[in-house]
Amino acid sequence: MLKSTGAGVGIGLMAGCMGGSGGGDTHTIAGLQPHSGPFALYGDAHTAGIEFAIEEINADGGILDQELEHVAEDTGSEPSEAVTILNRLVETEDAVAAVGPVSSDVGVLTSENAEELEVPLFLHTSGDIEILSRDSSYTFRTALPPAPAFIQAVADIIEDNGYETIGAINADYAWGIAAEQAIEQTFPSGIDLTMRTAPQGESDFAPYLRDMPSDLDVLVGSGHPPGLNDMFSQMMEVGLEPELMTGAVDPPETNYNGIGDAVANGFTFGHLPDVYSDEYREIADRFYEETGGYFGPTQAAGYVTVQLIAEAMRQQESADPQDVAAGTRQLEFDTIYAEPVQYTEWGELDNYSLIWSGFETQAPAYYPDGDFDLHEVYRTDSLSAIDPTEW
Repeated sequence: MLKSTGAGVGIGLMAGCMGGSGGGDTHTIAGLQPHSGPFALYGDAHTAGIEFAIEEINADGGILDQELEHVAEDTGSEPSEAVTILNRLVETEDAVAAVGPVSSDVGVLTSENAEELEVPLFLHTSGDIEILSRDSSYTFRTALPPAPAFIQAVADIIEDNGYETIGAINADYAWGIAAEQAIEQTFPSGIDLTMRTAPQGESDFAPYLRDMPSDLDVLVGSGHPPGLNDMFSQMMEVGLEPELMTGAVDPPETNYNGIGDAVANGFTFGHLPDVYSDEYREIADRFYEETGGYFGPTQAAGYVTVQLIAEAMRQQESADPQDVAAGTRQLEFDTIYAEPVQYTEWGELDNYSLIWSGFETQAPAYYPDGDFDLHEVYRTDSLSAIDPTEW
């Protein structure tokens, strides 16, 4: 088990459970992050932001006269394991909320479980449209809008720039299937579209890439997040030179570490945190001063999620999970996202903007030890929530 109150912005290894701590001296947030498996880097970066937010909140006196605590176990992106962990942390730690599912497969199952437990669950990047229904009361998206909205932004980039020859590679799990369906419904008519499906764990994309037209304008990798680095590198190896390759909501440090300086040759990814705002950069400066680390969009999403939970508790003056969920639905919380965070009654992000960024090979001012910075490629208008009954 991993347990921390944010001190040192690191997670300490603990032996066994300390039952009921959420009802004692601390308010417990259950962590359902993957720290192994194909999405481990997402979980590690997201957790760093969670820990930093907890440290800052506790240094300022905590919430409702108690400190926040993050108690987490590695899900390995296994849906059944995530459900087991959530049940255990609610029972033994009196968790007021849970955070962290990355894979849509994990999000589907843990959402069902959270609704039964009546404990709010804050998804990280689980974007399958079917996770939320109009009857959902305890599940909230945080860092990734549902696949139709995310892919619509890709379609807008294609249409606005007049791109005509498009390739797409999607994975064979819930997010990839949802992305494929969204591509079929949202991409402009009249384009030359070549679309392929690859296994979630695929690392050799050369056969799929060789099926693509040689004059490719855009390669859409957004439907296969685990394979993006391999896909981009192998795209160049087979001689494809599209103007853009679109990713998902990747931790950009993992893209740079996996691809190198070549990532500046057209790799783009989406995110909700406004990394170009002064408020964001102030937090990134503090994060570097405290930890020596990089505060990217993934860390920012974890940071914002904890702030959301804390704000809901403040407004409700309660740590009861049902009150936290009710308070979250009522929020219009101005934070480091491009728009204030707000939700529909069923937990879908509403009135938000999605930003797409590319890479530059220079360090940002808030992380002088870095090898890359980001530049804005595209920003959507304010987007309304998608009604799951209409998709």
